[in-house]
Amino acid sequence: MITNNVFALLYALIGFGLLITVHEFGHFIFCKIFNINTPTFSIGMGPKILERKIGQTNFRLSLIPIGGYVEIAGLSEVGQGEQKMATLTGEGSFAQKPFWQKFFVLTGGVVFNLLFAYIVYSSLFFVGIPKKSVTILITEQKKYSQIAQTFNLQAKDQIISINNQELSPEPNNALKILKEQLIIPLNKLQKDSIQLVILRDNKNINITVSSQDKESSENILKLLELKSQDIPGEFEKYNLIDSVIKGIETTNNWIKQMFMGIIYLIKSKSLSGAGGPIMILSKTFETAQKGFIPLLLFLAFISINLAIINILPLGALDGGQLLFAGIEAVIRREIPEIIKASINIASWVLLLSLILYLTYKDILNIFVK
Repeated sequence: MITNNVFALLYALIGFGLLITVHEFGHFIFCKIFNINTPTFSIGMGPKILERKIGQTNFRLSLIPIGGYVEIAGLSEVGQGEQKMATLTGEGSFAQKPFWQKFFVLTGGVVFNLLFAYIVYSSLFFVGIPKKSVTILITEQKKYSQIAQTFNLQAKDQIISINNQELSPEPNNALKILKEQLIIPLNKLQKDSIQLVILRDNKNINITVSSQDKESSENILKLLELKSQDIPGEFEKYNLIDSVIKGIETTNNWIKQMFMGIIYLIKSKSLSGAGGPIMILSKTFETAQKGFIPLLLFLAFISINLAIINILPLGALDGGQLLFAGIEAVIRREIPEIIKASINIASWVLLLSLILYLTYKDILNIFVK
């Protein structure tokens, strides 16, 4: 058992490192295509463990496995290596390249993360992906138990139907009804109450939950927990063309869901649905214990998340650097370095603060749940 856990943790760390490598390789390959110097390619952050120079690049494995970077000559980025070539303006400098080349360099990581997801999903649909069934339950987290009681709900209650719309175990059907009959009406306060049929102790129970105000609606959504599990011995398997189509559809659907999730977090001004590095590593570890295919599926999902987060217009992320490059292309001059540096530092402080807060939440959830 201990040996299995050690291997699962090792696979989880390798898998997470793989996603970082894929992302940074996207930046790196476009730098090489456009003849931009890359002094350092690091997997991990902090003190280096191993390093080898190939060509003009120092390839480095660093101690902290929660990130990575490609140091790009002519591009100043906080925390991205020694930055000895950050002010380079001659040949091999990012700063001297036209905007369209900068665009590909800065979005390379996002493109490769999405490409990884497309390839994984398409490949698994071709070789056979486990069929899944889903159930929607009331969460077991103790911190929400009081909220559940106000709606006459209990932990582990399974939602059977919403407004007379039965939830089948087929994932797309269940999620469609959940969205149309519960999430949209609650977010828009379209109904005063929602009719639920729940399964408790092998008995169906009819429950009416009030949704008259924003606070009540948000509380109902906090209680929901989606449980997905493989159907033993059943697989979805397609020919090559159909598997590629399914892989693209699945990836695009997750991209859409990710954007909707971010919009919901912004509108609700809440981080209740967000998780930090500990939760991600914990989920990766749990998935690795289930086998190679579940781990690949989870890594594809995380890869999509990394892509979408990195394209957000924050100075510490690829999207922020792209925004700077776009503004400079429009105004035809460089933004003063002190302004970019100040925005980058402020973004890093914001991002690190968010990571620390989410890490604190993750730790609490481990002990409170």
